[in-house]
Amino acid sequence: MDDKQNQLAGMAFLDFTVRFFTMVKNLYRHENQIRAHSLAFQTLIDLDSLPADRPCMTMSELAENLKITKQQLTKLVNDLEEKQLVERLHDKTNRRLVNISITTEGRMLLEQLKNAMLQTTLGALSGLSDGEIQQLKQALTAITPLIVKMTQNADAVPGLSSSTPDEDMGNDRVCRTLDSLSLGK
Repeated sequence: MDDKQNQLAGMAFLDFTVRFFTMVKNLYRHENQIRAHSLAFQTLIDLDSLPADRPCMTMSELAENLKITKQQLTKLVNDLEEKQLVERLHDKTNRRLVNISITTEGRMLLEQLKNAMLQTTLGALSGLSDGEIQQLKQALTAITPLIVKMTQNADAVPGLSSSTPDEDMGNDRVCRTLDSLSLGK
């Protein structure tokens, strides 16, 4: 693809991204102690997605994942800890290492937020026809691997690093949701 085509594709992607984020911000304005489009929400998502054999992250790892400074993370973790959504755990072998883990309350709040977001999404989708839902499903199925690839290519861009999205949580869940909504009509 030549530079002009890359430029046009980049502009189209940027336009889509701005529209998508605006829609997300407007759709998911749930009254809660954590906003669905905030760093606090992303922190809970990151901590909740950790494997059972390693249910915590160091402050440095979490700061890197969130692309913020350790100082910014300290304030964020203080706020989340005050709300009893996360806890600090000092490493037994190296007390200087501080691990962060999501609490049961944090998991419950995250589930409440996800359920509220799903209900909002289903409400927004209910105005679409079966054909439009199929079209959306096909578009999401096609774009998800491209976004994963773009995210992986972020390592080539100075100042960015990749953080691979959870493919199982994304595309498959969206398609199952769209299928059930389409079947329910």
